Amino acid sequence: MKIVSAGIDLGNSMLKATKYEKGEKVRVKIPNRIEYKEILNPKARKFEFDGSVIYIGVGELNNNVLKHTRKHLLEETLLMIHELYPMDQVLKVDLKLGLPPKQYFNKSYLKEFEQHFKTGVEFNYAVNGISKKVTFNSVDVKVEGYSAFVSNIDSIGDIKQDILSIDVGGGTTDACNYKFDYDDEIYYPYETETIPKGVIDFTELITLYFNEKENADIEKDLIDSLLKNNKEYIEYKNKKYKLSDYLIAIEPLANDILNKITNKFGSLDRYVIVGTGGGYKTFNKVIKDQISKEIQLDEDSQFFGNSDGYLEQ
Repeated sequence: MKIVSAGIDLGNSMLKATKYEKGEKVRVKIPNRIEYKEILNPKARKFEFDGSVIYIGVGELNNNVLKHTRKHLLEETLLMIHELYPMDQVLKVDLKLGLPPKQYFNKSYLKEFEQHFKTGVEFNYAVNGISKKVTFNSVDVKVEGYSAFVSNIDSIGDIKQDILSIDVGGGTTDACNYKFDYDDEIYYPYETETIPKGVIDFTELITLYFNEKENADIEKDLIDSLLKNNKEYIEYKNKKYKLSDYLIAIEPLANDILNKITNKFGSLDRYVIVGTGGGYKTFNKVIKDQISKEIQLDEDSQFFGNSDGYLEQ
C-alpha cells in the first residue's frame, strides 16, 4: 500500500492542505463549510461516510474556536487527503495537523483532538462518487503559527533581530516570538499567545457596518469572499462601494488584538514582523503604522504557511 504524507490545516474559515510531489509543493484549499441537504453548487463535495452524506465546501461555516470540539474533523481531513491525492484510491497516510498554541499545550484538548484520527483503522468513504480507502499510518500534531514561521524561515535572510510571527486565521490569532541564537546560528521560539478572534469576526463587523450605513442587506459570505480574494469594491444594487472605506468597523477589534499581542511581547517596532494566515492582510491594513519592519511573503506562502510547515517538522 502506498504511504504518503499530508499537512492539513483545519482552519475555521478555510481547509488547507499541502503535499510534496517531485520536490515541489502542491497545495489545495476548500471553504470550511457544511451543508446537509443536496445542493446544486458545483463547488460542493458530496462526502459519503459511515452511512451518512454531507456536502463540504458550501453551506454554513463549520467553525469552532476550540478546534477539538468541532464536528466532522475526520470527514474534513479525509476529504483534504482526497483533494491532495485524487487519483489514489487506497492510501496509507502520515498525517500532520495543528492546533493553536494554547490548545496544543492543554493536554486534555490535545488528547481529545488526536482521538478523532485513529491510526491503523481503514476508513472507507466516497467523494463525488469516487471510492477511497485511507489508513492513518501516523498522526503528528504541531503548533499553529509557529509552523507557519518554520515554513517561511528561508524568506528571513540574514536578519538577526528578534522576530514576531502573527498568524491571523479564521477564528484565532496566534503569535510567537523568536530570538537568534548566535551559538547555534538559528532562531528559537520563546513564548506563544492565542487570541480567540480572527477574520470571521472581521467579516461580521464589516457586514454589519455596511448594512447599517448603506441601508443594505448584503450577507457576510460576500465580504468574506472579497477579503479572501483581495477585492477592492463591494458591488451592491448597481453601485460600487470601496471596501477600504468600511474597514473602520474592525479597528476596535484589530486594536484589541494588537493590545493583547503587545501586552505579551512588547511593542511591535522592536521586532521584524512575519505575517501569515488568510486574515493577516486585512489585519495589517489596520495596524500597519505600528510596524517598523516586516518580511513580505507571497500570498500562497502566507496563506498555506501552517499546512506547509506541518510537513517540514
